[in-house]
Amino acid sequence: MHKHSLIKPLRKVNLVAEVVEHLESQILSGRYSDGQDLPVEARLSHHFGVSRTVIREAIRILSGRGLVEASQGRPTRVRPADPEHVQKTIGVFLRRGNHSLVQLVEVRRPLESEIAALAAQRATAEQLRELEAANEELARSKKIEQLVEADLCFHNLLAEATGNPVFGLLLKALVELLRRSRRKTLARTGKQRALTGHGEIYQAVRRGHPEQARAAMLRHLQRAEEDLQTKPS
Repeated sequence: MHKHSLIKPLRKVNLVAEVVEHLESQILSGRYSDGQDLPVEARLSHHFGVSRTVIREAIRILSGRGLVEASQGRPTRVRPADPEHVQKTIGVFLRRGNHSLVQLVEVRRPLESEIAALAAQRATAEQLRELEAANEELARSKKIEQLVEADLCFHNLLAEATGNPVFGLLLKALVELLRRSRRKTLARTGKQRALTGHGEIYQAVRRGHPEQARAAMLRHLQRAEEDLQTKPS
């Protein structure tokens, strides 16, 4: 074998990606805290041994990810954690993808059944009153958009009642798909099935029965899936 055949070609290094990866790691690890200024462009350029053009592109990418704030004439600053940025990013991805509403129900089953169970364990008296009020608003509503928002409100309140903000963040990331789903099911079968499901969930949460709440949510989502598959009359 010719000795030169053992020599592998050098991998082309993506300098921008390497700078982004390093700075992102430093920010996420807390090396640079919220509101702290990053080193100036010239210092970063010297530290990484790359051009200022590479640094500027890396900062642009980090800004797009919501990790830093960059503006002309001011130091680049670490941006505080922003759940809304995450929600918007995931929401845009879901809206652009070819995702069916039945697939949404498949995701909601494990997510919202756990929400219901935890709400049954943790809901305060005030949160129970808010859940009841959301169902009353759903019962009073007549226009489709009012129905949709009242329906969404009940599910968001359940997420709040868990005391775990991650649940709320996930539901908000799914909100546009959830609106599409509610518009379709409420337009096809009316609000009574939703009211029945919400009522069963609320009673289980009010009584503090996690497994009953979980089962009631699963029944509710099963009805939603059936409604999505029902052909309009």
